[in-house]
Amino acid sequence: MRHLIFITLFLASSLCLSQTKEIAITIDDLPLVAAKMNTPGNKQRATERFGKIIQALSEYNVPATGFVIGGAIAPGQMEFLEEFRKAGFRLGNHTYSHYNLNQMSADKYIADIDRADKKLANVLTEPKYFRYPYLAEGNKDKKQKVLDYLHDHHYVVAPVTVDSLDFRFNERLYKVPYRQREQYIQRVKGEYLAFIWKQTLRAEQRAKGKPVKQILLIHANILNSYLLGDILKMYKDKGYQFISLDEALKNPAPAITFPPPTNTNKTEQQNNDDLLSIFWD
Repeated sequence: MRHLIFITLFLASSLCLSQTKEIAITIDDLPLVAAKMNTPGNKQRATERFGKIIQALSEYNVPATGFVIGGAIAPGQMEFLEEFRKAGFRLGNHTYSHYNLNQMSADKYIADIDRADKKLANVLTEPKYFRYPYLAEGNKDKKQKVLDYLHDHHYVVAPVTVDSLDFRFNERLYKVPYRQREQYIQRVKGEYLAFIWKQTLRAEQRAKGKPVKQILLIHANILNSYLLGDILKMYKDKGYQFISLDEALKNPAPAITFPPPTNTNKTEQQNNDDLLSIFWD
């Protein structure tokens, strides 16, 4: 009888271990979306918000990777990136101008990556990671030309398997008076967390039961400066372990990409809405 109980417990333990869920946290658009440093007050708020992001990642011991827009670094914000790196997190290239490869030539896009590569040379970590803005990888010819550049410059492409679409929530904040924003964030917290979890379940469904590793995309914005800790707590409570991007790439879940628009008569916004409807339906 004892032998049977031991076998049962061993099998149950093995099943739990085989179902271990893992996720890498990646943060786009560093240093900080729409943050200004032009007055002492703005500088203080930007510093506090960026500090909250680092604090949340450190509290949950998350080996995060951030992706920097080279042209978005305001005076004084290079210190943010150095602080991020010194805290043990990694930094990758997110282009200089945040262009959409689906809407421009490969040569212009590559020049923009290269411009960021030079500006960020002192803060990029190894291995060198690159994240496509808008997850747009271009058509076959453009895609290959960019991939050739990335390979020649020792970049590893960082895919996304869970897209938070947090910008849809964050953009609402700009319609709320400044002094009411923190209160508003707390009101939408439940909806936001539920949506991220829904996106995660969709990613797990796309994996079709395979023991793959997820890669979450969020942005360095006001919303997440307040709620990143809640996001991380949610994943921890649901049994996820936080892993590095390096580890996730050993066996990643199916990646999300935005292909070039099929209807050239539509506006950019219409095409973007069509693509985003895939996640919001």
